[in-house]
Amino acid sequence: MRLKQIMKKVLITMSGGVDSSVAAALLKEQGYDVTGVTMKIWGGQTSSEVSVHHGCYGPGEAEDIEDARKVAQQLDIPFHVLNLTGEYQSVVLDYFSREYLSGRTPNPCVRCNPNIKFGALIEKARLSGLVFDFIASGHYARIGYDEKQERYVLKKAKDLTKDQSYFLSFLSQKQLAQLIFPLGEYTKTEVRETANRLGLHIAAKPDSQNFVCGDYTSLFKTESNTGPILDKAGNLLGQHKGMQFYTIGQRKGLGLSAQDALYVTTLDPTKNAVIVGSKEDLFSDQFIVSNLNWIAIGDLNQPLKISVKIRSAHKETEALISPRDDGHVLVTLKEPQSAITPGQTAVFYRGEVVVGAGIIEQVNTNNETDFGAAG
Repeated sequence: MRLKQIMKKVLITMSGGVDSSVAAALLKEQGYDVTGVTMKIWGGQTSSEVSVHHGCYGPGEAEDIEDARKVAQQLDIPFHVLNLTGEYQSVVLDYFSREYLSGRTPNPCVRCNPNIKFGALIEKARLSGLVFDFIASGHYARIGYDEKQERYVLKKAKDLTKDQSYFLSFLSQKQLAQLIFPLGEYTKTEVRETANRLGLHIAAKPDSQNFVCGDYTSLFKTESNTGPILDKAGNLLGQHKGMQFYTIGQRKGLGLSAQDALYVTTLDPTKNAVIVGSKEDLFSDQFIVSNLNWIAIGDLNQPLKISVKIRSAHKETEALISPRDDGHVLVTLKEPQSAITPGQTAVFYRGEVVVGAGIIEQVNTNNETDFGAAG
């Protein structure tokens, strides 16, 4: 019996964009019994500064839902809209706000995928009576199975320019076992060509951007708490308008006059202070990661050489990860990197395979571990 016959019923999350629409079409072409589902998450809480289009959270949601519905009609598959406004608010938006207000820079998409898109949405779909064996989406990533480790593995997409494994790095073994990513072996060009071949009305629709576009600070539930802008010696240089408006590495919008360029190097919530310094002050070669999610391995028991991305648009760099007694991981970089930011997600790779991921907690200035300590 062929694999697709075993995995007969598939629920695919549809955003109204080209990628998920083509993923649904490919599944149907391959003989699956496909049902589309879209989650409603927009609650209207933000100002008009949030762009109507090109964000997964915003007032353009109604139009995106209708695009998904039209594609489902074109493909002749059942389609459902499930309201997850409350879940998205509590799990993603409130988290986003708390992190920024505490001087950290979160990645809401990394939070959303395991907890909402492949978590609460799937649970609500089952509770609503939908029957399916597997879940699919239009993400650019691949899933494999390591017979030796007896673990599902998350891999980069064929099209590395569109690879989304970073945003999927907190998926569990249970979730990976149920997931299908039809676009993992496709390039974006091939996906557009497929949409045109099928005559999908969204074939030329622009790609959406992650989370929101525009003034995301309107998501915060508290008024700005102004405070001092200090240099690394503690000298007062100016006043900031609220720590949520700043992130590590920021140069513009500081309102400071100085002979040399100044960058945000630290956000100190205990002092409600923004610390600035030179470009050189942004570089570090060591940081601590917590909230670990291991995918390719069961746990980290000894130092391991990997490559790491310290944010989604960051180029991977060689690193040594070492377990600590407190359950955290110490990351030692072969070469110092700029603007390593608490709250961001660090994703560990070995070639095309995601080893695991965690949240950056603390950036160190002095090495505790020799990079060459592990093979």
